[in-house]
Amino acid sequence: MIKEKTSPSGAEPIDRPALEPTHLSLSEQRYLAGPLVQPRLNGWDFPDRLRAVVPVARILQVLRGQDDPIERDLASEEEALGYLSCASLDAPLAWDWTEIMCYLAQQVFPRWRFVQDDAVHAVLGYTRPIALNSTQAEDLRRLRRWLRHTIENGAKAKGIGKSKRTRTTPITK
Repeated sequence: MIKEKTSPSGAEPIDRPALEPTHLSLSEQRYLAGPLVQPRLNGWDFPDRLRAVVPVARILQVLRGQDDPIERDLASEEEALGYLSCASLDAPLAWDWTEIMCYLAQQVFPRWRFVQDDAVHAVLGYTRPIALNSTQAEDLRRLRRWLRHTIENGAKAKGIGKSKRTRTTPITK
């Protein structure tokens, strides 16, 4: 068991054998090695602070998915926050998506110590912690599922996780 230096606060040590390629599904391998998905509308880039934590966030997401079937096909909250952050710079988000983005910030910022001693909801101007209603929670799950699917397809397109097959029949002329 190792404790990663960039692990979020309060994180358990990462079980290295669970992350060996032989223990990972093809989906998990592609997710870990896949591209960062971001809207490229007007050139806004994925936030650097989030970009730096995505590799570890993906590892933690894979580990969560091994224990919780609901999390198995979802991208990390960090990636969802980065995606929405880029999208919000291009055009205003609808109210529900703004609340989802603020909820994600409330979850992600303390995890990686992006804020010091302040309640994130207060920094964002809310009087109490943000809770998503059932529709917003389902929208967030759909976004995270779409991100995961897109990441895995990006890795697949680059040949990540392809098995090398050997030809068993001779080529005849």
